[in-house]
Amino acid sequence: MFFKISISVAILSMAFMFFAGCVGQTDTDDSYTPPISSESAPNILLIVADDMGFTDVGPFGGEINTPNIDALAESGIRLANFHTAPVCAPTRAMLMSGMDNHEAGIGSMQLMRSFDNGIAPNRKAIGYGTPEYAGYLSQRVAALPEILQDSGYHTYMAGKWDLGRALVEEHIPAGRGFEQSFAQLTGTALHLIPPDGGAHGGIARAEPFIFRENWEVVKELPKDYFSTEMFTDKIIEYIDSNKESGQPFFAYLALSAPHFPLQVPPGWRNRYKDQYDEGYDALRAYRVQRATKQGVLPENTNMGAFESGDDPWESLSEREKRVSSRKMEIYAAMVENMDFHIGRVLEYLVSIGERENTFVLFMSDNGAAETFPPPLATGYEKTLENIGNNNSFTVYSRGWASASMAPFRDVKNSLYEGGTRAAAIISASALDSNGSVSQEYLTVQDVLPTLLDVAGVCHPVTLHRGKIVKPVRGKSFLAHLDNSDLDVHGPDEPIGWELHGQRALVRGDWKIYYSGAASAEWELYNLDKDPGERSDLSSDYVDLRDDLIEAWFAYAEEVGVAF
Repeated sequence: MFFKISISVAILSMAFMFFAGCVGQTDTDDSYTPPISSESAPNILLIVADDMGFTDVGPFGGEINTPNIDALAESGIRLANFHTAPVCAPTRAMLMSGMDNHEAGIGSMQLMRSFDNGIAPNRKAIGYGTPEYAGYLSQRVAALPEILQDSGYHTYMAGKWDLGRALVEEHIPAGRGFEQSFAQLTGTALHLIPPDGGAHGGIARAEPFIFRENWEVVKELPKDYFSTEMFTDKIIEYIDSNKESGQPFFAYLALSAPHFPLQVPPGWRNRYKDQYDEGYDALRAYRVQRATKQGVLPENTNMGAFESGDDPWESLSEREKRVSSRKMEIYAAMVENMDFHIGRVLEYLVSIGERENTFVLFMSDNGAAETFPPPLATGYEKTLENIGNNNSFTVYSRGWASASMAPFRDVKNSLYEGGTRAAAIISASALDSNGSVSQEYLTVQDVLPTLLDVAGVCHPVTLHRGKIVKPVRGKSFLAHLDNSDLDVHGPDEPIGWELHGQRALVRGDWKIYYSGAASAEWELYNLDKDPGERSDLSSDYVDLRDDLIEAWFAYAEEVGVAF
């Protein structure tokens, strides 16, 4: 059962009234704190969903009930061409630094996970021992909360951090500029307390130190713990603790939902019962059609030759269909539950009179998650009836993930558009937008300079807190929000990407991609005419392809990609 709601979206003129100048000279005097007040600078609320698909929420074509996210979009701007890294930690490194993931220290997830879990990595691994592959948010970058804290902002964080080793204090949120923080420090998700009562993310290898509140290790979680609820409780608690201070706040709500394992509190588990029995092929068609009507996808969206990477729904047995659709039911409930708690934060801001003075950015951290068997998940009940419970460790299939990323190619872990195209929404009272849609090519690196622009704060450029730092790579899109005719990245600006051997570079409408496989060749796509990356034009435009390849190698040398 799918809900057929048609929303017409008009792109209206926008006027932005935030002061976009610089405050203080933190590049030359890192002890200077300018006299910011809530009357002179807005609050900033940054909300990040984990592994959420492009069309999961209502404003991007989804059938899931997301009234609070819908309201953000209706009063704000949908960023329909917003790009992240293909997995979580590199995205978060870019988000907190405004830099490429290599410059920010997260050039590889494999090395990072080895370091984080106390495992000695293979010294022959690509990038081992270099600052670009350090496995934590580099000290060579000025972190967003550090810059805002030095400029008079309260800085709060609750949720998934995944940017450093849990037992190294300079790697944790408290060590990178967050005044108050409750952090899940590793990438492993923990939504409900496991049957054994431990806080180890539902895997056999225990990770007992994955949570910290400020500097202290959290040794016990509440028995009724649910990740989204507790992270929301904490961010509200932190904001409330200083609401009378007269200073603005930066609040980073980094949700771990809807990342696997698929788990949700009991009262939410049957909200979507029987609503996905038609399967992922039907869901994909419905969402693409609805997103097209909303203006999120272009009217000429081509679904020809789309590859979901999963068996056709009708080829599954009745039992397989029931198990698969039940997983999607729980996933949808997790997304609705996430929306409910986002609503709690927004309602709280209304109650203290700060909603009108708060700039909100909601985004996902990468494409929808591809399925893989969790080999470390042991001791869990795998029955159909138990899916979604605290003693269930499960993921949904690639068919559902590809349905939420269609018409784009591939899903999480890929540098094709399906791994990096993420839903994002900007909402602020100073935006006269009425639900407009931007198709400007933007990246997660652009968030830090944009938020600094909103706050009227300078990036320190070269010197920060007594350390030499790299200048920011991303570009502010604040002016674009005010005038949609203004480009953020010019048609001749190359934007490079690399992770785990995959390579990509975008320049204007053109994109090259290289999978890293032994027999791989560089591919070339025109994203304007072919956003689904169906037609490889590398043999038709050889000179252009070679020019872009040369640009990619220049990028790789600049940011420190290891080969």
